[in-house]
Amino acid sequence: MNTNVVISEQRRRSDKQFTILCIDDENSNLKILASIFKEHHNVIVSKSAHQGLQKALVLHPDLILLDVLMPKESGFELIVKLKQIPELTHIPVIFITGLQSVKDEELGLTLGACDYIQKPFNYAIVQARVHNHLELIRQRKLLEKSANVDSLTELPNRRKWQSNITKLWQYAEHHKTALVLGIIDIDYFKKYNDLYGHQQGDIVLRKVSNAIRRVLFTCKGEIYRCGGEEFYFHFCEQAETQVATILHACLTAVTDLKITHKDSNVAEFVSISIGAVQVLPSEKNSIEQVLQHADERLYLVKESTRNAMNLGVS
Repeated sequence: MNTNVVISEQRRRSDKQFTILCIDDENSNLKILASIFKEHHNVIVSKSAHQGLQKALVLHPDLILLDVLMPKESGFELIVKLKQIPELTHIPVIFITGLQSVKDEELGLTLGACDYIQKPFNYAIVQARVHNHLELIRQRKLLEKSANVDSLTELPNRRKWQSNITKLWQYAEHHKTALVLGIIDIDYFKKYNDLYGHQQGDIVLRKVSNAIRRVLFTCKGEIYRCGGEEFYFHFCEQAETQVATILHACLTAVTDLKITHKDSNVAEFVSISIGAVQVLPSEKNSIEQVLQHADERLYLVKESTRNAMNLGVS
């Protein structure tokens, strides 16, 4: 295939921002729905409630179009299951049905559907209603992103840290794998702001955090801005010597930026201090305890040399 054609097809697919799951036992209905939306969205089809539920669990679609009357299990029965599963309950469901009864429509909406589309399909109405709901989904995603991202550095923020670290901790506890949690502080950052100005300080925050993020990316870790010049981070189990190597790489990545800091007492360039703890999550410890331990390690660094790291085991 022509390279330009391949690139064009990849770009076209990447433009499809939403995934729509269509669940209907009639092939003709699935073909109609797919033809309406496939140009602009990823359309997944399913011919039964059971199959639809399995696909929803794997794919987490943005929107579900669900037939009411299906053999073995109805759309009404399926939506009850969908709304009972935490990772699926937020997905909007639109019923598509030939039922004309007001009571049936009322039941569907009561069970949690966001809309009700009658068969036979009117293309314009189907497109308009689905478009309206996808626009609401787009706006919700934008709000969620803005609520979880630090606007200056574009790093995930404290709220996202709290959400992610809780899930990661639970996963690590279940699978008995170790984590490394830590806190990073930019050395003498107040002095830097006082000397060079807050606008330049903002640039430093972005450059430093991106340098650290690139290092942590190599070990599937992440960094979060949790206030001022303070950052939290985590990454998964490594050999102890490798953990130290990763932390030293973070230190080096920052000093290698060679951002002049004339008022620093430890280096001619901007540097950081790190307090970190390697921990095997269990009922005997908690995220808060480990963070406190990391903060104590950071304090020891800041009271001594700075531009260094202190790694503990909990």
